[in-house]
Amino acid sequence: MTTTHSAPPSGRADHGSDHDGDRQTFELYGRRITHINNRDVQQLLAAAHTDRVRPLCLCRPDGVAMYVAKIGPDKYVIKRMPDSGLEHAYRCASYLPPEELSGLGQVLGSAITEEADSGLTAIKLGFRMSKAERAAPAGAGGGGVADSVAADPNRLTLRAVLHYLWQEADLTTWTPGMDGKRNWRIVSWYLRQAARGKFAKGKPLATRLYIPEPFNVEKKTEIAARRLSAWAPMQQHGAGQQFMMLIGEYKEIVPARFGHKLLVRHLPDAPLMIDDKLLARLNKRFGDELELSQADDDGHLMVIATFSVGRAGLATAEEISLVMTDEHWLPYESLLDKLLLDAALAARRRFTKSLRYNLAPDKPMASLVFTDTETPTAAFVLTSEEDRDTAAQIATDTGTDVWTWVLGEDMPPLPPVADPRPTTHHRAH
Repeated sequence: MTTTHSAPPSGRADHGSDHDGDRQTFELYGRRITHINNRDVQQLLAAAHTDRVRPLCLCRPDGVAMYVAKIGPDKYVIKRMPDSGLEHAYRCASYLPPEELSGLGQVLGSAITEEADSGLTAIKLGFRMSKAERAAPAGAGGGGVADSVAADPNRLTLRAVLHYLWQEADLTTWTPGMDGKRNWRIVSWYLRQAARGKFAKGKPLATRLYIPEPFNVEKKTEIAARRLSAWAPMQQHGAGQQFMMLIGEYKEIVPARFGHKLLVRHLPDAPLMIDDKLLARLNKRFGDELELSQADDDGHLMVIATFSVGRAGLATAEEISLVMTDEHWLPYESLLDKLLLDAALAARRRFTKSLRYNLAPDKPMASLVFTDTETPTAAFVLTSEEDRDTAAQIATDTGTDVWTWVLGEDMPPLPPVADPRPTTHHRAH
């Protein structure tokens, strides 16, 4: 569910605060709200949270009901109601393309359960978060390298967790005004915000997730101290040892005295240790992602891993998954996927990038959904002519227009942009 985020790190541009003048507008207690961070509005949101009053998003003439969630001490945000993404105007920050166009439709309501009354989201994991848990069966995300093939739709793989947080952080949404505004400081901050209010295995996800803060050599001691403090609760041993999750940017894997070290950007003093077996599986399963990262000098190869922490504070990887993103931190799966993404960016289009979650790689899925067309248009990159009918049927079932590009053909012209029309809604971030 899209969240109206509180302010990003001071002195840094909000990656979505200047979208061609767009800013989401709400109505609450008869008052119009465009900024939620000032003290008066926070008090208003606190009252609405207590009274269970629904703010209205004004992207539609009659408004669309939202809800207020508490994400910290005296901190409140406005969130989209579950299953209401299609009710919002296409250019609204709370608009969400039909879940069936991506892998989200397979897991929403089963592996991901949103509760509007509490503002909390429960996610079911398909991988271990402690040594006491039984390992997932091979081919379902276990065996050390998380895979989505034949994955249980009732539980998220490691990659699906990254996809979910990426979408919740609004890092899959693009408008031309975002160009040049995303960096690790912004991306990491929004990912941390996205983890708030999420629970896995009965525990807050944020307490089990480590996302490196931007590294600063002048503050390396303070940064290391904060990391060690975050990892300290995991320094248990025996069958009850708990694991943490890490999300960061892959740098490289280098030999170690025993096994190998996975180096993560912004985490120079804390590599993840990897044994020979895990490395071999990583190279086999994620060979495509590793090749894509070598070909894309400006891109970012993201890693999500579960890890344990030893007595000396050393981190050892348990499971690993990789996701390739471009220079704007937009995920892509293949060179064809990247070509469409580049074409949309060059044409300064508005769109939402689709993510696969647990969906098998041979299942057709929209690459992205254009949101600046007369009707949202699902764009499919297909490997065979036979998939064209499947893509058309998916678009029909979801009430979207369809654009298809089949491998071996020249890329068709992108769907035309709708004529600009005055709107009453504005984007929040």
